[in-house]
Formats: sequence, structure tokens, C-alpha cells
Amino acid sequence: MWYFKFYEHRICLLWFLRVRRTLTVATILCIVIVASMLTACGSATGQVPHATKTPTPTSVPTPTPTATPTLVPTPSPTQASVPAQPAILDLQPASMSFLGHRDCQKNAAYVCLARVLSRASNQSDLNWSTYTDVPGHIVFNPPSGNLPPGQSVVVTITVPLNACTPGLFYFRGPINTHTITWAC
Repeated sequence: MWYFKFYEHRICLLWFLRVRRTLTVATILCIVIVASMLTACGSATGQVPHATKTPTPTSVPTPTPTATPTLVPTPSPTQASVPAQPAILDLQPASMSFLGHRDCQKNAAYVCLARVLSRASNQSDLNWSTYTDVPGHIVFNPPSGNLPPGQSVVVTITVPLNACTPGLFYFRGPINTHTITWAC
């Protein structure tokens, strides 16, 4: 019996040593692979110093003296003009929404009116444009323009009767954008 016990312990010990040897070999192999990859990528330890070119001295001719320059009077500073601030766009109707059946004329299409205004305090002309996210053939007339300070223009918005998807009409100026909500 004692022989079998000794034999079992011997087999377990041999198995343990065999597994340990395999792990050791695998670890060494991994270290070798990582080291070769670092060398191939040009790690700091595996870089080869580059040869540097030594500059050669050249002779520079001695400059000849020139005449003393005369002073030219500088013009007096002028008042710098301040650029005009971009114009601000204002929009009517004040409700900022259109319900087609209530706020617009209904003929072959809904016809709605909006007013684009350039504030009287604007220092420059208002360049504005329109666009929409409502699907269908929506027409703005005029679709864009240029207004002097204090002026306004009425924009006609024509919406087909079948374009009842809710959305927005956009009126964009140089520094601000207004929207009008649309629904049938």
C-alpha cells in the first residue's frame, strides 16, 4: 500500500513540474517576442544614433558703410472708423405661430403673411433669408432681401393644402434667427 501512495505522490509531483516547466517556457517566449517587437519599432534602447553633418565655415564679406538715412515725418494718426454692428432682425406676427385654418387665407393654398423688420437703431443694412423644415412645396415671396435701418417688408408664405405637417418657418438675419410655428 505504501508503494501506491508513494507512486501517486510521485505522479502528482511530476505533473506539477511538467506544467511549471511549460509555463516557464511560455513566459520566456513571451518576453522574447515583446523585446523583439520593441526593437523593431525603434524603442529608445534599440535606436541607432544618426550621423550629424558638421557645418563648414564660410567667409562673409565685410559690409561697406552706407549714408545716414534721413528722417521722414510720419503722418498724424487719423480717427479709426469703428465697424458697424451687424443688423438685428425683428419679425411679426407677435404670436410667432400660424394655424393655417385660423391665421391664413385659404384658397387653392394657405397664404400667410409675415413682416420682416430692420430696427431703426441698426447701424448697417439687414441681410435676411428664409427657409423651412415643413415638407412640401412651401414658397416664400420674397425669399430673402436687404433692408436699410428702420424699413420692413411683408413676406407672403404659400403653403399647399396638403402640407399639414407641423414645422417651423425660419427668418435668418446676420446675428439672429426668428421662427414661426406652422400647423394646419
